[in-house]
Amino acid sequence: MVDSLTPAARLRRRVDAWTVRLRVAPRVVRIQRMTKKWGSCSTAGTVSLAIDLDEHDPGFQDFVIVHELLHLKVPTHGRLFRALMSVHVPN
Repeated sequence: MVDSLTPAARLRRRVDAWTVRLRVAPRVVRIQRMTKKWGSCSTAGTVSLAIDLDEHDPGFQDFVIVHELLHLKVPTHGRLFRALMSVHVPN
């Protein structure tokens, strides 16, 4: 049952679904306490997400997850990145 999962497990499940949709493969996914941002993506392919992201609306979770995973394909916030964000999380 989904409700019995830990916050980290729920976020990982959501990340897994998006990795398939976006056709990306992060080297590592970390769910951890973060005080200054919701997520990050390193040039080495490590995606980090804030554990308390699980407490927010699913649409916001998707926005953050897609944002970080897309950085595996497009490292900057340029026109291509913004277009891909609009396609995958339009709102």
